[in-house]
Amino acid sequence: MKGKSRIISFASKSLTITERKYAQNQREALGAVWAVEHFSFFLLGRQFTLRTDAQGVSFILNRSREDSKRALTRADGWALRLSPYNYTVEYVRGTENIADPSSRLYIGDDKPFDEENSPWEIASLEANTIEFVTENEIKAATSEDKTLQEVMNALRSGHWPKHLRRYQLLENDLDTRNGMLVKTGCVIIPETLRKRTLEVSHQGHPSAAKHKSILRQRVWWPGMNQDAQNWVDSCATCAVNGRPEKTTPMQRILAPKAVWETIALDFNGPYAKFGGISILVVVDYKSRYLIARPVKSTSFEQVKKVLEDIFEREGTPKFIKSDNGPPFNGQDYKTYCESRDITTVFSTPLFPQQNGLVESYMKLINKAMASATLNETSYIEELSMAIQAHNAACHSVTKFPPEEIMSGRKIKRCLPLITFKKTTVDEELFAKRDRDAKEAGKKREDQRRGARPCRINPGDTVIVERQTRSKGESRFLPRRYTVIEERNGNLTLNDEEGNVLKRHVSQTKKVSQWRVEEAAADPDSRNSPENSLQHPPSIGPRSNRERKAPSYLQEYVRLVNED
Repeated sequence: MKGKSRIISFASKSLTITERKYAQNQREALGAVWAVEHFSFFLLGRQFTLRTDAQGVSFILNRSREDSKRALTRADGWALRLSPYNYTVEYVRGTENIADPSSRLYIGDDKPFDEENSPWEIASLEANTIEFVTENEIKAATSEDKTLQEVMNALRSGHWPKHLRRYQLLENDLDTRNGMLVKTGCVIIPETLRKRTLEVSHQGHPSAAKHKSILRQRVWWPGMNQDAQNWVDSCATCAVNGRPEKTTPMQRILAPKAVWETIALDFNGPYAKFGGISILVVVDYKSRYLIARPVKSTSFEQVKKVLEDIFEREGTPKFIKSDNGPPFNGQDYKTYCESRDITTVFSTPLFPQQNGLVESYMKLINKAMASATLNETSYIEELSMAIQAHNAACHSVTKFPPEEIMSGRKIKRCLPLITFKKTTVDEELFAKRDRDAKEAGKKREDQRRGARPCRINPGDTVIVERQTRSKGESRFLPRRYTVIEERNGNLTLNDEEGNVLKRHVSQTKKVSQWRVEEAAADPDSRNSPENSLQHPPSIGPRSNRERKAPSYLQEYVRLVNED
Protein backbone atom coordinates (compact mmCIF):
# COMPACT_ATOMS: atom_id res chain seq x y z
CA MET A 1 0.00 0.00 0.00
CA LYS A 2 1.55 3.27 -1.20
CA GLY A 3 4.83 1.49 -1.83
CA LYS A 4 4.94 -0.11 1.62
CA SER A 5 4.41 -3.76 2.51
CA ARG A 6 1.78 -4.74 5.04
CA ILE A 7 1.19 -8.07 6.76
CA ILE A 8 -2.35 -9.31 6.22
CA SER A 9 -2.07 -12.92 7.43
CA PHE A 10 0.18 -15.38 9.24
CA ALA A 11 0.38 -19.13 8.73
CA SER A 12 2.60 -21.79 10.33
CA LYS A 13 3.23 -25.50 9.99
CA SER A 14 5.29 -27.70 12.27
CA LEU A 15 7.43 -30.45 10.79
CA THR A 16 6.75 -34.07 11.57
CA ILE A 17 9.49 -36.36 12.88
CA THR A 18 10.11 -37.64 9.35
CA GLU A 19 10.16 -34.15 7.80
CA ARG A 20 12.75 -33.00 10.32
CA LYS A 21 15.15 -35.56 8.84
CA TYR A 22 14.96 -34.01 5.36
CA ALA A 23 17.97 -32.20 3.95
CA GLN A 24 18.10 -28.47 4.60
CA ASN A 25 17.21 -27.46 1.04
CA GLN A 26 14.25 -29.87 1.08
CA ARG A 27 12.92 -28.39 4.32
CA GLU A 28 13.23 -24.91 2.85
CA ALA A 29 11.44 -26.00 -0.32
CA LEU A 30 8.71 -27.68 1.72
CA GLY A 31 8.07 -24.42 3.56
CA ALA A 32 7.92 -22.39 0.35
CA VAL A 33 5.58 -24.76 -1.49
CA TRP A 34 3.35 -25.26 1.55
CA ALA A 35 3.00 -21.49 2.02
CA VAL A 36 1.97 -20.92 -1.60
CA GLU A 37 -0.58 -23.73 -1.52
CA HIS A 38 -1.91 -22.58 1.85
CA PHE A 39 -2.77 -19.16 0.36
CA SER A 40 -3.72 -20.55 -3.05
CA PHE A 41 -7.19 -19.02 -2.80
CA PHE A 42 -5.58 -15.56 -2.97
CA LEU A 43 -2.63 -16.35 -5.26
CA LEU A 44 -4.11 -18.35 -8.12
CA GLY A 45 -4.68 -16.14 -11.16
CA ARG A 46 -2.42 -13.27 -10.11
CA GLN A 47 1.29 -12.48 -10.23
CA PHE A 48 3.13 -12.47 -6.89
CA THR A 49 6.66 -12.52 -5.43
CA LEU A 50 7.92 -15.38 -3.26
CA ARG A 51 10.67 -14.22 -0.93
CA THR A 52 13.02 -16.75 0.69
CA ASP A 53 16.39 -16.62 2.44
CA ALA A 54 17.46 -20.00 0.93
CA GLN A 55 19.40 -19.59 -2.31
CA GLY A 56 19.02 -23.29 -3.11
CA VAL A 57 15.25 -22.96 -3.07
CA SER A 58 15.34 -19.94 -5.37
CA PHE A 59 17.42 -21.98 -7.85
CA ILE A 60 15.02 -24.95 -7.68
CA LEU A 61 11.92 -22.84 -8.16
CA ASN A 62 13.30 -20.55 -10.88
CA ARG A 63 15.30 -22.90 -13.17
CA SER A 64 13.90 -24.35 -16.40
CA ARG A 65 13.22 -28.04 -15.83
CA GLU A 66 12.84 -28.79 -19.52
CA ASP A 67 16.56 -28.13 -20.05
CA SER A 68 17.71 -29.78 -16.83
CA LYS A 69 19.86 -32.91 -17.11
CA ARG A 70 19.92 -34.00 -13.47
CA ALA A 71 17.38 -36.22 -11.75
CA LEU A 72 14.54 -34.63 -9.85
CA THR A 73 14.77 -34.59 -6.08
CA ARG A 74 11.89 -34.53 -3.62
CA ALA A 75 12.11 -30.73 -3.57
CA ASP A 76 11.96 -30.58 -7.36
CA GLY A 77 8.82 -32.68 -7.28
CA TRP A 78 7.24 -30.28 -4.82
CA ALA A 79 8.25 -27.35 -7.02
CA LEU A 80 6.35 -28.87 -9.94
CA ARG A 81 3.18 -28.35 -7.92
CA LEU A 82 3.68 -24.59 -8.34
CA SER A 83 3.40 -24.75 -12.14
CA PRO A 84 -0.11 -23.19 -12.24
CA TYR A 85 1.09 -20.13 -10.32
CA ASN A 86 2.54 -16.95 -11.82
CA TYR A 87 5.31 -16.00 -9.41
CA THR A 88 8.83 -14.68 -9.12
CA VAL A 89 11.30 -15.98 -6.54
CA GLU A 90 13.32 -13.29 -4.78
CA TYR A 91 16.25 -14.08 -2.50
CA VAL A 92 16.56 -12.00 0.67
CA ARG A 93 19.02 -12.27 3.52
CA GLY A 94 17.91 -13.91 6.72
CA THR A 95 18.19 -10.63 8.62
CA GLU A 96 15.68 -9.08 6.21
CA ASN A 97 13.28 -12.03 6.16
CA ILE A 98 10.39 -11.18 8.46
CA ALA A 99 9.29 -14.83 8.60
CA ASP A 100 12.65 -16.02 9.97
CA PRO A 101 12.14 -15.21 13.70
CA SER A 102 8.51 -16.30 13.66
CA SER A 103 9.48 -19.75 12.37
CA ARG A 104 11.24 -20.45 15.68
CA LEU A 105 8.26 -19.59 17.86
CA TYR A 106 5.60 -21.97 16.54
CA ILE A 107 4.93 -25.15 18.52
CA GLY A 108 2.32 -27.48 17.09
CA ASP A 109 1.53 -30.93 15.83
CA ASP A 110 0.44 -30.71 12.21
CA LYS A 111 -0.22 -33.30 9.52
CA PRO A 112 2.53 -34.37 7.09
CA PHE A 113 2.80 -32.21 4.00
CA ASP A 114 2.02 -34.97 1.51
CA GLU A 115 -1.22 -35.97 3.26
CA GLU A 116 -3.01 -32.66 2.92
CA ASN A 117 -5.83 -31.99 0.54
CA SER A 118 -5.18 -31.08 -3.06
CA PRO A 119 -4.21 -27.38 -3.33
CA TRP A 120 -6.23 -27.04 -6.54
CA GLU A 121 -9.51 -27.46 -4.68
CA ILE A 122 -10.00 -23.85 -3.69
CA ALA A 123 -13.79 -24.10 -3.73
CA SER A 124 -16.41 -26.77 -4.06
CA LEU A 125 -20.11 -27.00 -4.78
CA GLU A 126 -22.24 -29.54 -3.00
CA ALA A 127 -25.53 -30.89 -4.18
CA ASN A 128 -28.56 -29.46 -2.41
CA THR A 129 -29.61 -32.13 0.08
CA ILE A 130 -32.76 -30.32 1.23
CA GLU A 131 -35.84 -32.32 0.34
CA PHE A 132 -39.28 -31.03 -0.60
CA VAL A 133 -42.80 -32.37 -0.70
CA THR A 134 -44.42 -30.76 -3.74
CA GLU A 135 -48.08 -30.17 -4.52
CA ASN A 136 -47.86 -32.41 -7.58
CA GLU A 137 -46.68 -35.28 -5.38
CA ILE A 138 -49.54 -34.67 -2.94
CA LYS A 139 -52.08 -34.58 -5.79
CA ALA A 140 -50.79 -37.83 -7.25
CA ALA A 141 -50.73 -39.55 -3.86
CA THR A 142 -54.20 -38.23 -2.98
CA SER A 143 -55.64 -39.66 -6.18
CA GLU A 144 -54.29 -43.08 -5.19
CA ASP A 145 -55.26 -42.86 -1.51
CA LYS A 146 -58.48 -44.84 -1.06
CA THR A 147 -59.48 -43.19 2.23
CA LEU A 148 -59.01 -39.62 1.03
CA GLN A 149 -60.92 -40.35 -2.15
CA GLU A 150 -63.81 -41.65 -0.07
CA VAL A 151 -63.69 -38.50 2.07
CA MET A 152 -63.80 -36.29 -1.03
CA ASN A 153 -66.76 -38.25 -2.39
CA ALA A 154 -68.53 -37.97 0.98
CA LEU A 155 -68.05 -34.20 0.93
CA ARG A 156 -69.76 -34.02 -2.43
CA SER A 157 -72.58 -36.47 -1.69
CA GLY A 158 -73.13 -35.75 1.98
CA HIS A 159 -73.16 -39.49 2.79
CA TRP A 160 -70.52 -40.56 5.34
CA PRO A 161 -69.68 -44.22 5.87
CA LYS A 162 -69.08 -45.30 9.48
CA HIS A 163 -65.34 -45.85 9.02
CA LEU A 164 -65.01 -42.15 8.07
CA ARG A 165 -66.51 -40.97 11.36
CA ARG A 166 -63.29 -39.18 12.29
CA TYR A 167 -63.41 -37.10 9.13
CA GLN A 168 -67.17 -36.52 9.42
CA LEU A 169 -66.66 -34.69 12.70
CA LEU A 170 -64.51 -32.21 10.75
CA GLU A 171 -66.93 -31.87 7.82
CA ASN A 172 -67.30 -28.11 8.21
CA ASP A 173 -63.50 -27.67 8.14
CA LEU A 174 -62.84 -29.87 5.10
CA ASP A 175 -62.64 -28.74 1.52
CA THR A 176 -61.15 -29.83 -1.79
CA ARG A 177 -58.73 -27.61 -3.62
CA ASN A 178 -56.97 -28.38 -6.89
CA GLY A 179 -57.20 -32.12 -6.41
CA MET A 180 -56.10 -32.04 -2.75
CA LEU A 181 -58.07 -32.41 0.45
CA VAL A 182 -57.70 -29.39 2.75
CA LYS A 183 -58.57 -28.80 6.41
CA THR A 184 -58.77 -25.14 7.48
CA GLY A 185 -56.03 -24.14 5.07
CA CYS A 186 -53.78 -27.14 5.77
CA VAL A 187 -53.25 -29.87 3.22
CA ILE A 188 -54.21 -33.37 4.36
CA ILE A 189 -51.24 -35.59 3.58
CA PRO A 190 -51.96 -39.02 2.09
CA GLU A 191 -50.71 -41.99 4.07
CA THR A 192 -47.94 -42.82 1.59
CA LEU A 193 -46.34 -39.37 2.03
CA ARG A 194 -46.64 -39.00 5.80
CA LYS A 195 -43.30 -40.56 6.66
CA ARG A 196 -41.54 -38.40 4.09
CA THR A 197 -43.39 -35.32 5.36
CA LEU A 198 -42.11 -36.04 8.87
CA GLU A 199 -38.59 -36.43 7.53
CA VAL A 200 -38.69 -33.18 5.56
CA SER A 201 -40.23 -31.17 8.41
CA HIS A 202 -37.60 -32.53 10.83
CA GLN A 203 -34.66 -31.23 8.79
CA GLY A 204 -32.43 -29.28 11.16
CA HIS A 205 -33.61 -31.48 14.05
CA PRO A 206 -36.08 -29.13 15.77
CA SER A 207 -37.50 -30.09 19.14
CA ALA A 208 -40.77 -31.97 19.37
CA ALA A 209 -42.73 -28.78 20.11
CA LYS A 210 -41.22 -26.91 17.16
CA HIS A 211 -41.62 -29.93 14.91
CA LYS A 212 -45.33 -30.06 15.70
CA SER A 213 -45.63 -26.30 15.17
CA ILE A 214 -44.07 -26.57 11.71
CA LEU A 215 -46.51 -29.29 10.75
CA ARG A 216 -49.64 -27.68 12.21
CA GLN A 217 -49.20 -24.52 10.17
CA ARG A 218 -49.00 -26.38 6.86
CA VAL A 219 -50.36 -29.94 6.88
CA TRP A 220 -52.65 -32.27 8.79
CA TRP A 221 -53.63 -35.92 9.09
CA PRO A 222 -55.24 -37.94 11.87
CA GLY A 223 -52.78 -38.61 14.71
CA MET A 224 -50.20 -36.16 13.32
CA ASN A 225 -49.12 -34.86 16.73
CA GLN A 226 -48.34 -38.33 18.06
CA ASP A 227 -46.54 -39.27 14.85
CA ALA A 228 -44.40 -36.13 15.13
CA GLN A 229 -43.60 -36.90 18.77
CA ASN A 230 -42.63 -40.47 17.92
CA TRP A 231 -40.44 -39.24 15.06
CA VAL A 232 -38.44 -36.94 17.34
CA ASP A 233 -38.21 -39.58 20.07
CA SER A 234 -36.76 -42.08 17.59
CA CYS A 235 -34.19 -39.61 16.19
CA ALA A 236 -30.68 -40.58 17.31
CA THR A 237 -29.29 -37.07 16.76
CA CYS A 238 -32.01 -35.46 18.88
CA ALA A 239 -31.56 -38.10 21.58
CA VAL A 240 -27.83 -37.53 22.15
CA ASN A 241 -28.31 -33.74 22.18
CA GLY A 242 -31.39 -33.60 24.40
CA ARG A 243 -31.85 -32.99 28.09
CA PRO A 244 -31.26 -35.60 30.81
CA GLU A 245 -33.92 -37.10 33.01
CA LYS A 246 -35.27 -35.12 35.93
CA THR A 247 -33.52 -35.87 39.19
CA THR A 248 -35.31 -37.88 41.85
CA PRO A 249 -36.49 -36.46 45.22
CA MET A 250 -33.68 -36.13 47.75
CA GLN A 251 -33.09 -38.97 50.20
CA ARG A 252 -31.99 -37.25 53.41
CA ILE A 253 -29.98 -39.13 56.04
CA LEU A 254 -30.91 -38.17 59.59
CA ALA A 255 -28.21 -37.69 62.17
CA PRO A 256 -27.02 -40.92 63.84
CA LYS A 257 -27.73 -41.45 67.52
CA ALA A 258 -24.06 -41.45 68.49
CA VAL A 259 -21.07 -39.36 67.44
CA TRP A 260 -18.41 -40.95 65.25
CA GLU A 261 -20.84 -43.70 64.27
CA THR A 262 -20.93 -42.57 60.63
CA ILE A 263 -18.27 -40.45 58.96
CA ALA A 264 -17.76 -39.20 55.41
CA LEU A 265 -14.49 -38.98 53.47
CA ASP A 266 -13.49 -37.08 50.36
CA PHE A 267 -10.51 -35.42 48.72
CA ASN A 268 -10.09 -31.80 47.69
CA GLY A 269 -7.36 -30.84 45.28
CA PRO A 270 -4.74 -31.30 44.05
CA TYR A 271 -3.26 -27.86 44.69
CA ALA A 272 -0.51 -27.17 42.16
CA LYS A 273 0.76 -24.09 44.03
CA PHE A 274 1.52 -26.23 47.07
CA GLY A 275 3.43 -29.03 45.39
CA GLY A 276 0.41 -30.97 44.12
CA ILE A 277 -0.90 -31.94 47.56
CA SER A 278 -4.50 -32.97 48.20
CA ILE A 279 -6.60 -32.47 51.32
CA LEU A 280 -8.32 -35.50 52.88
CA VAL A 281 -11.52 -34.23 54.52
CA VAL A 282 -13.29 -36.22 57.26
CA VAL A 283 -16.70 -35.21 58.69
CA ASP A 284 -18.74 -36.77 61.50
CA TYR A 285 -22.38 -37.09 60.47
CA LYS A 286 -23.88 -36.21 63.85
CA SER A 287 -21.70 -33.46 65.29
CA ARG A 288 -20.45 -32.04 61.93
CA TYR A 289 -16.97 -32.23 63.44
CA LEU A 290 -14.46 -31.54 60.69
CA ILE A 291 -10.94 -32.91 60.20
CA ALA A 292 -8.69 -32.01 57.23
CA ARG A 293 -5.23 -33.43 56.60
CA PRO A 294 -2.89 -32.74 53.66
CA VAL A 295 -1.59 -35.80 51.79
CA LYS A 296 1.00 -36.04 49.03
CA SER A 297 -1.19 -38.29 46.90
CA THR A 298 -4.50 -40.13 46.92
CA SER A 299 -2.83 -43.52 47.20
CA PHE A 300 -4.05 -45.96 49.82
CA GLU A 301 -0.79 -45.83 51.77
CA GLN A 302 -1.14 -42.08 52.26
CA VAL A 303 -4.80 -42.38 53.25
CA LYS A 304 -4.05 -45.27 55.61
CA LYS A 305 -1.53 -43.20 57.59
CA VAL A 306 -4.06 -40.40 58.09
CA LEU A 307 -6.90 -42.75 59.03
CA GLU A 308 -4.74 -44.67 61.49
CA ASP A 309 -3.78 -41.41 63.18
CA ILE A 310 -7.39 -40.26 63.42
CA PHE A 311 -8.76 -43.65 64.52
CA GLU A 312 -6.10 -43.91 67.21
CA ARG A 313 -7.54 -40.81 68.88
CA GLU A 314 -11.26 -40.96 67.98
CA GLY A 315 -11.81 -44.71 67.57
CA THR A 316 -13.10 -46.72 64.64
CA PRO A 317 -16.47 -45.71 63.13
CA LYS A 318 -19.21 -48.12 62.16
CA PHE A 319 -19.87 -46.65 58.70
CA ILE A 320 -17.68 -44.74 56.24
CA LYS A 321 -19.31 -43.01 53.30
CA SER A 322 -17.23 -41.95 50.30
CA ASP A 323 -17.30 -41.64 46.53
CA ASN A 324 -15.96 -44.21 44.08
CA GLY A 325 -12.64 -42.51 43.37
CA PRO A 326 -9.21 -43.81 44.29
CA PRO A 327 -8.28 -45.24 46.74
CA PHE A 328 -11.84 -45.96 47.92
CA ASN A 329 -12.53 -48.16 44.89
CA GLY A 330 -9.45 -50.33 45.47
CA GLN A 331 -9.08 -53.74 47.04
CA ASP A 332 -6.64 -52.47 49.70
CA TYR A 333 -9.21 -50.03 51.07
CA LYS A 334 -11.90 -52.71 51.05
CA THR A 335 -9.67 -55.15 52.93
CA TYR A 336 -8.66 -52.45 55.42
CA CYS A 337 -12.28 -51.65 56.29
CA GLU A 338 -13.37 -55.29 56.47
CA SER A 339 -10.54 -56.12 58.87
CA ARG A 340 -11.77 -53.37 61.24
CA ASP A 341 -15.47 -54.24 60.90
CA ILE A 342 -16.24 -50.97 59.07
CA THR A 343 -19.14 -50.93 56.61
CA THR A 344 -18.36 -48.93 53.48
CA VAL A 345 -21.11 -46.91 51.78
CA PHE A 346 -20.43 -45.52 48.29
CA SER A 347 -22.20 -42.76 46.42
CA THR A 348 -23.15 -43.13 42.76
CA PRO A 349 -20.17 -42.43 40.46
CA LEU A 350 -19.95 -38.83 39.20
CA PHE A 351 -22.79 -37.75 41.49
CA PRO A 352 -21.20 -35.90 44.44
CA GLN A 353 -24.59 -34.72 45.75
CA GLN A 354 -25.01 -38.09 47.44
CA ASN A 355 -21.98 -37.31 49.59
CA GLY A 356 -23.21 -33.79 50.15
CA LEU A 357 -22.22 -33.34 53.81
CA VAL A 358 -18.51 -33.58 53.16
CA GLU A 359 -18.83 -31.80 49.80
CA SER A 360 -20.39 -28.80 51.53
CA TYR A 361 -17.14 -28.16 53.41
CA MET A 362 -14.97 -27.92 50.29
CA LYS A 363 -15.63 -24.17 50.11
CA LEU A 364 -14.14 -23.81 53.58
CA ILE A 365 -11.05 -25.77 52.54
CA ASN A 366 -10.63 -23.80 49.32
CA LYS A 367 -10.96 -20.51 51.20
CA ALA A 368 -8.20 -21.51 53.62
CA MET A 369 -5.86 -22.54 50.80
CA ALA A 370 -6.62 -19.34 48.88
CA SER A 371 -5.89 -17.32 52.02
CA ALA A 372 -2.49 -18.99 52.29
CA THR A 373 -1.73 -18.08 48.69
CA LEU A 374 -2.93 -14.48 49.05
CA ASN A 375 -1.15 -13.78 52.34
CA GLU A 376 1.91 -15.89 51.48
CA THR A 377 1.55 -17.85 54.71
CA SER A 378 1.76 -21.55 55.53
CA TYR A 379 -1.22 -23.45 54.19
CA ILE A 380 -0.99 -25.83 57.15
CA GLU A 381 -1.52 -22.97 59.60
CA GLU A 382 -4.34 -21.44 57.53
CA LEU A 383 -6.04 -24.81 57.20
CA SER A 384 -5.70 -25.56 60.90
CA MET A 385 -7.15 -22.18 61.93
CA ALA A 386 -10.08 -22.52 59.52
CA ILE A 387 -10.93 -25.99 60.85
CA GLN A 388 -10.68 -24.83 64.47
CA ALA A 389 -12.97 -21.87 63.75
CA HIS A 390 -15.57 -24.17 62.21
CA ASN A 391 -15.47 -26.68 65.06
CA ALA A 392 -15.63 -23.97 67.75
CA ALA A 393 -18.62 -22.07 66.30
CA CYS A 394 -22.24 -23.10 66.76
CA HIS A 395 -23.47 -25.00 63.73
CA SER A 396 -26.29 -23.31 61.81
CA VAL A 397 -28.51 -26.42 62.09
CA THR A 398 -27.75 -28.00 65.46
CA LYS A 399 -26.99 -24.69 67.27
CA PHE A 400 -24.11 -26.47 69.07
CA PRO A 401 -20.37 -26.24 68.38
CA PRO A 402 -19.25 -29.45 66.64
CA GLU A 403 -16.29 -29.90 69.00
CA GLU A 404 -18.56 -29.82 72.07
CA ILE A 405 -20.89 -32.43 70.60
CA MET A 406 -17.87 -34.53 69.69
CA SER A 407 -16.03 -34.27 73.01
CA GLY A 408 -18.93 -33.61 75.38
CA ARG A 409 -17.18 -30.63 77.00
CA LYS A 410 -16.19 -27.05 76.35
CA ILE A 411 -12.72 -26.62 74.85
CA LYS A 412 -10.50 -23.62 75.52
CA ARG A 413 -9.13 -21.98 72.39
CA CYS A 414 -7.54 -18.58 71.83
CA LEU A 415 -10.05 -16.71 74.01
CA PRO A 416 -10.56 -17.03 77.78
CA LEU A 417 -12.87 -19.78 79.07
CA ILE A 418 -14.05 -19.14 82.61
CA THR A 419 -16.21 -22.22 83.14
CA PHE A 420 -14.88 -25.69 82.36
CA LYS A 421 -17.80 -28.09 82.37
CA LYS A 422 -19.44 -30.86 80.43
CA THR A 423 -21.77 -30.00 77.59
CA THR A 424 -25.30 -31.30 78.02
CA VAL A 425 -27.20 -31.89 74.79
CA ASP A 426 -30.95 -32.37 74.57
CA GLU A 427 -31.02 -35.30 72.13
CA GLU A 428 -34.68 -34.81 71.21
CA LEU A 429 -34.14 -31.13 70.44
CA PHE A 430 -30.94 -31.95 68.58
CA ALA A 431 -32.70 -34.57 66.44
CA LYS A 432 -35.67 -32.24 65.79
CA ARG A 433 -33.43 -29.43 64.56
CA ASP A 434 -31.57 -31.82 62.29
CA ARG A 435 -34.78 -33.35 60.92
CA ASP A 436 -36.56 -30.02 60.36
CA ALA A 437 -33.58 -28.48 58.58
CA LYS A 438 -33.16 -31.46 56.27
CA GLU A 439 -36.87 -31.67 55.46
CA ALA A 440 -36.97 -27.96 54.64
CA GLY A 441 -33.86 -28.30 52.47
CA LYS A 442 -35.33 -31.32 50.71
CA LYS A 443 -38.58 -29.48 49.94
CA ARG A 444 -36.74 -26.42 48.66
CA GLU A 445 -34.28 -28.32 46.46
CA ASP A 446 -36.84 -30.77 45.10
CA GLN A 447 -38.98 -27.84 44.01
CA ARG A 448 -36.04 -25.92 42.52
CA ARG A 449 -34.78 -28.90 40.52
CA GLY A 450 -38.20 -30.15 39.49
CA ALA A 451 -37.57 -33.54 41.09
CA ARG A 452 -39.94 -36.39 40.34
CA PRO A 453 -39.98 -40.16 40.90
CA CYS A 454 -37.76 -42.11 38.56
CA ARG A 455 -39.63 -43.12 35.40
CA ILE A 456 -36.91 -45.54 34.28
CA ASN A 457 -37.45 -49.20 35.06
CA PRO A 458 -35.30 -52.32 34.64
CA GLY A 459 -35.26 -53.34 30.99
CA ASP A 460 -35.48 -49.77 29.65
CA THR A 461 -32.85 -48.38 27.28
CA VAL A 462 -30.90 -45.25 28.21
CA ILE A 463 -27.94 -43.20 27.06
CA VAL A 464 -25.35 -41.66 29.42
CA GLU A 465 -23.96 -38.14 29.65
CA ARG A 466 -20.33 -37.52 28.70
CA GLN A 467 -17.98 -36.95 31.62
CA THR A 468 -16.24 -34.13 29.75
CA ARG A 469 -17.59 -32.33 26.72
CA SER A 470 -15.95 -29.97 24.26
CA LYS A 471 -17.81 -27.47 22.15
CA GLY A 472 -19.45 -29.17 19.20
CA GLU A 473 -19.80 -32.53 20.96
CA SER A 474 -23.14 -34.05 21.85
CA ARG A 475 -24.25 -34.05 25.47
CA PHE A 476 -24.74 -37.80 25.58
CA LEU A 477 -22.56 -40.65 24.40
CA PRO A 478 -24.17 -42.42 21.43
CA ARG A 479 -24.01 -45.79 23.18
CA ARG A 480 -27.17 -47.47 24.38
CA TYR A 481 -27.36 -49.17 27.78
CA THR A 482 -29.94 -51.49 29.26
CA VAL A 483 -31.09 -50.84 32.83
CA ILE A 484 -30.42 -53.84 35.07
CA GLU A 485 -31.45 -52.35 38.42
CA GLU A 486 -33.01 -49.12 39.67
CA ARG A 487 -32.85 -48.09 43.33
CA ASN A 488 -33.90 -44.60 44.44
CA GLY A 489 -32.68 -43.13 41.15
CA ASN A 490 -29.39 -45.05 41.17
CA LEU A 491 -29.13 -47.10 37.98
CA THR A 492 -27.02 -50.13 37.20
CA LEU A 493 -26.53 -50.34 33.46
CA ASN A 494 -25.21 -52.91 31.02
CA ASP A 495 -24.14 -52.36 27.40
CA GLU A 496 -24.03 -54.79 24.49
CA GLU A 497 -20.47 -55.83 25.35
CA GLY A 498 -21.41 -56.77 28.91
CA ASN A 499 -19.77 -53.78 30.60
CA VAL A 500 -21.50 -52.73 33.84
CA LEU A 501 -21.93 -49.05 34.62
CA LYS A 502 -23.49 -47.18 37.55
CA ARG A 503 -25.02 -43.74 37.09
CA HIS A 504 -27.66 -41.55 38.66
CA VAL A 505 -30.86 -41.09 36.69
CA SER A 506 -30.13 -37.36 36.24
CA GLN A 507 -27.04 -38.33 34.19
CA THR A 508 -29.03 -40.48 31.77
CA LYS A 509 -31.84 -40.17 29.27
CA LYS A 510 -34.45 -42.73 28.39
CA VAL A 511 -34.58 -43.41 24.66
CA SER A 512 -36.83 -45.41 22.39
CA GLN A 513 -35.75 -47.55 19.48
CA TRP A 514 -33.80 -45.37 17.05
CA ARG A 515 -35.28 -45.49 13.59
CA VAL A 516 -33.36 -46.48 10.49
CA GLU A 517 -32.24 -43.47 8.47
CA GLU A 518 -32.07 -43.25 4.71
CA ALA A 519 -28.62 -42.91 3.20
CA ALA A 520 -28.04 -39.66 1.35
CA ALA A 521 -26.45 -41.29 -1.66
CA ASP A 522 -28.89 -44.16 -2.15
CA PRO A 523 -32.51 -43.65 -1.06
CA ASP A 524 -33.07 -47.40 -1.03
CA SER A 525 -30.17 -48.14 1.32
CA ARG A 526 -30.60 -47.90 5.09
CA ASN A 527 -28.07 -47.17 7.82
CA SER A 528 -28.68 -47.75 11.49
CA PRO A 529 -28.09 -44.60 13.59
CA GLU A 530 -27.06 -46.83 16.47
CA ASN A 531 -24.31 -48.46 14.49
CA SER A 532 -23.20 -45.31 12.71
CA LEU A 533 -22.93 -43.37 15.97
CA GLN A 534 -21.33 -46.05 18.08
CA HIS A 535 -18.90 -47.12 15.43
CA PRO A 536 -17.99 -44.10 13.28
CA PRO A 537 -15.93 -44.87 10.20
CA SER A 538 -12.27 -44.52 11.01
CA ILE A 539 -10.14 -42.34 8.79
CA GLY A 540 -6.92 -44.20 8.32
CA PRO A 541 -3.70 -43.25 6.56
CA ARG A 542 -3.47 -43.09 2.82
CA SER A 543 -2.99 -46.37 1.09
CA ASN A 544 0.60 -47.27 0.33
CA ARG A 545 1.95 -49.13 -2.65
CA GLU A 546 2.13 -52.90 -2.43
CA ARG A 547 5.04 -54.07 -0.34
CA LYS A 548 6.89 -57.19 -1.38
CA ALA A 549 10.34 -58.69 -1.15
CA PRO A 550 12.91 -57.60 -3.79
CA SER A 551 13.16 -59.87 -6.80
CA TYR A 552 16.72 -60.91 -5.97
CA LEU A 553 15.47 -62.35 -2.64
CA GLN A 554 12.62 -64.38 -4.10
CA GLU A 555 14.60 -67.62 -4.13
CA TYR A 556 15.69 -67.07 -0.54
CA VAL A 557 12.11 -66.39 0.57
CA ARG A 558 10.90 -69.54 -1.18
CA LEU A 559 13.53 -71.67 0.59
CA VAL A 560 12.62 -70.16 3.98
CA ASN A 561 8.94 -70.90 3.44
CA GLU A 562 9.70 -74.48 2.44
CA ASP A 563 11.75 -75.00 5.59
